[in-house]
Amino acid sequence: MPWLGSDQMADPAAQRWHTVFQNAMLRRVTAADLAIPLKQLSMERSTSGAMIASVLLDLRARRGVVDDPLLFHYIQLVLESSYASTGDVLLALLKQSRVMEKAGDANGEETSVRLTGMPTCEERMFTLLAQLHLNGSLSLTSSEMHQTLNALVRWLRAAHEHEYGKQLRSAGLPTLDPLTCGMYDALGSLALAILGKHSFRSVAEQKWWQQRRPLVVQEMLSYDMHVLQCMQSQLSGRMQALTKLPPFLESDADGRPVINGQQILESVTELPIAQTRAGLYIWLSACLCGRPLTDDATMLGYLQTRYNGDNQTLAVHLLVASFDVLTNAHLRSDSPQRIKLIRSFLCNKVPSLLAIMAAFLAPMTAEQCIQMAFTDISMDALPPLEAGSAKVREKLVEARLAFFQACALHHLVSEASISSITQESVRLPKIPRFTKEGLANQCNSNVSQLESFLIHPSMMQGNAGAIAGCVVEVINNLCMNKDSMSLKTLCNVLIRHIEEMEIVLQYAQPADLLQPLCTLLNDWVHDQEQSEFTPAYEEFASILLLTLGIIYRYGISQVEVGLASNGNFVFELVGDISSSIPRSELSEEQSAQLSKWTEGLFATDEQGETSGISDEVMRQCPPQAFYKLVPTLFEQSALACKSGVLSVDALKGGLELLLEPFLLPSLVGGLAWVVKHSWEDHGDTDILLHLLEKFLRPSSSSQEVQAMHSVILDMIAPPLVRSLQELSRKRPDKKAAIGLIELLQPHVVQRQTMHAYAAELHEWAATSDGALTRAVRNNVRDLVSWASSVGPNPPTRYSHRTFLAVCQLLGQERVLQALAAEVQEHTAAGLGSQALDVCVALVCAPSTPAITSIANVRDSLRQTVLDTRSLLKKPATRAEALVRLSRRVEAQLTVPQIQQLPFALPVQEQSTDQIMQELGLAEPDAGHDANANTSLGQPSDMSQVSTADFSNTDLSSALGPAIDFNNPSVQKMPDDQNAMSTDDIFGDLDLSLDAGGPQLDFQQSGIPGDANSSNQKDDDIFADIMGDMNADFDF
Repeated sequence: MPWLGSDQMADPAAQRWHTVFQNAMLRRVTAADLAIPLKQLSMERSTSGAMIASVLLDLRARRGVVDDPLLFHYIQLVLESSYASTGDVLLALLKQSRVMEKAGDANGEETSVRLTGMPTCEERMFTLLAQLHLNGSLSLTSSEMHQTLNALVRWLRAAHEHEYGKQLRSAGLPTLDPLTCGMYDALGSLALAILGKHSFRSVAEQKWWQQRRPLVVQEMLSYDMHVLQCMQSQLSGRMQALTKLPPFLESDADGRPVINGQQILESVTELPIAQTRAGLYIWLSACLCGRPLTDDATMLGYLQTRYNGDNQTLAVHLLVASFDVLTNAHLRSDSPQRIKLIRSFLCNKVPSLLAIMAAFLAPMTAEQCIQMAFTDISMDALPPLEAGSAKVREKLVEARLAFFQACALHHLVSEASISSITQESVRLPKIPRFTKEGLANQCNSNVSQLESFLIHPSMMQGNAGAIAGCVVEVINNLCMNKDSMSLKTLCNVLIRHIEEMEIVLQYAQPADLLQPLCTLLNDWVHDQEQSEFTPAYEEFASILLLTLGIIYRYGISQVEVGLASNGNFVFELVGDISSSIPRSELSEEQSAQLSKWTEGLFATDEQGETSGISDEVMRQCPPQAFYKLVPTLFEQSALACKSGVLSVDALKGGLELLLEPFLLPSLVGGLAWVVKHSWEDHGDTDILLHLLEKFLRPSSSSQEVQAMHSVILDMIAPPLVRSLQELSRKRPDKKAAIGLIELLQPHVVQRQTMHAYAAELHEWAATSDGALTRAVRNNVRDLVSWASSVGPNPPTRYSHRTFLAVCQLLGQERVLQALAAEVQEHTAAGLGSQALDVCVALVCAPSTPAITSIANVRDSLRQTVLDTRSLLKKPATRAEALVRLSRRVEAQLTVPQIQQLPFALPVQEQSTDQIMQELGLAEPDAGHDANANTSLGQPSDMSQVSTADFSNTDLSSALGPAIDFNNPSVQKMPDDQNAMSTDDIFGDLDLSLDAGGPQLDFQQSGIPGDANSSNQKDDDIFADIMGDMNADFDF
């Protein structure tokens, strides 16, 4: 027999029980026939239940042989006769189980734990125990609960740690076989049978339970998550659900369950997910309401999360939402510059994104998605008889044609499809497809040629990415080579076309563009040995003005540029650009430099002519030092004029030199000082108005000066207009201020930031009886109503900048309550999913670091939901709305993104295949010939289409896993997962559960060795035990 060959046992009683079971198994004695002999044996040779269970299980099969069925019948007899308890059997079985195997056993090393049999023994034993407990054959007394729970928890822990250790050793490869899965399933069934019985709830009355409950719950959860769920068992999740019921719930002193916040949140049911037209419309509006936030990886990550891999719907909705944003801009009569920005996104960025996704749209094609999208896009945004409807339609039709031209350039549509969509014959002109490399090669040899590319018609027909990449690469190359002369020419070109920078920023990060410029200006070397200083000052002025112009125009912070928090000249100048230095705080060098500049500007000869700014003045003063002294120079000049040292004409004549190109950027600091300077406290109002008249209306006809001057006015106009309006209100007699305000007004709206204009805010609030909270709610209702409509309806009018301003004015709490109220009311009306999508889009909309209002709303929402006590005090429907809103917001905050690096990287205009390959979306040789037919000046060949099969590819997997910053970290497992402690987990408690009852034996020490009694003549032991039993019990 497989279990023969046991060593002699030291305990006579144990050896007696072993001999009985062994001979009964040899003689094939049934359990029913063995009942009376065991009863007599228990009276003669009484021993512990743990010893009996160990002796009986010592007879299990060895070396992989199937166990004798009589073993399980005998186990059932022992349990039902109360010779041993469930805990005794489980502990004895655990001692001999493979789950106690150490790591070295896999290599054939000798182990102290006997490896016996196959997992089927444990599986059958667990199944037997579960059946006995379920049918009522076995029940647990209050004293047995402790031991049984102890044994069961040890099994759960041992199985979990054993399986986890196997996974570590196998480097994550599957380690479960069918037999092992059966054993783990049976163990789970046993745990549920014992712990799930209603009678087990009485364990809460035991004095040891409150202390041990957390450990029991932890082991139940670990086994469920890491074993049952790992093997996809049908029992997975049941043990987790059991831990949410008494007695496993934490209870207070009165025995009432303590429900934690997570349980409250989980009790709120989820609404169906709605991917509304309004949700993506809001998100794209936020991306384009200021500086473009249109990084490829960020956008694709968000879209993949939102549409969960449904790339066909993604492509259709992206195109529809882009047209919705453009239509909204026309309906709101936005500035031409903003409309141009949105149109560039539609005609340049969207086709490039569609080209990236084209291989992942199977079974559809990009052409089919575009055709489907235009069934929901209407060119008639206004009723035909309404004023302006024809003009809006004309603009939208032009944008549609430019979009089709760009799609043809990217091989996304054919002319036949375009004609089918537009219902008219279309003949697209053949335009060249630019590449960044081709453009950069030309511009490196002739920088001024870049201007022809910036005004090229194809800039709005699909070539913007290549031109943007060229701009960034040429700037980086010139800065790296310190070619300041060529860089000055390039900066003057970009200053003349400063509005094109928002198109460049659709493809480049601020650090890509500004970091090399800021570094060059900071490290500028002022060579005092050179013969002429005006050219160096001119070069510095052009580079500085372009840098400041971009920073002010788009509200870019030092963090976004990727520079250190201090020590950079450009941002030090931005921070103190309006601050003059008191004379007492000037250093000797600064005093000398200021005196030289003052003398050069205002000193006159015998004929009354100023000497001008000589090379000697500039020799002693580096450009950085001069621009830091400009506010002080203005202050001292105004003070001299006020005190009569200088006449107004002399003041204007001297400072007129600052209008020369090599000093023109100094007007930024000078005019900023005027804005900061009080109109009332110094009695120099007329002097300052004369200065403003001189500086704001330059007499130069030079195009270069006019372009530079216009950029300066764009920067200084908003604060200067507010200052002049304040002066006009307090001093109506100063008519000159009104004329200056009118002059500056066109420049006020040139900044492309997320800050709303006062006129927009007043208009939005006025539509809601002046109540900003009502304005928020009305806006949400309009968006939900539009999202719930069917057909190609024009979008509801929406301004994300105004929503941000309202958030800042109302505060995050009031905005959050307004959004929650709308979700609550629309849920009651059956539109909860649509309202939830709209509100989540508002809360999760992207923003720049300078805008904190939306982040504050998100933080407030998170804190509100975590404060479960306060949440429970709210009306149930309101609390549910907040919980649902929080869930969706947190889900969208886990968008897979490629982190934006804080330092500049060259922007490259890559082919679709190159982008796909870098994101891990293409085959190794995909895109090998991507540039074969895309050289500069060559017409695009629309016949070449990639044939790679990506029909089964999920785009989200290529973008990297989602990152959730809000979930708690997983507890780290110990290094040696198999070295399970043999200490009693309940050993430190008082085990005397009943003062008068029997003392339980929790020792796990087994019987050393195997009883080798097969050759002993002990058959007559049954004669002594059975006495006068019937003759049919014959061995």
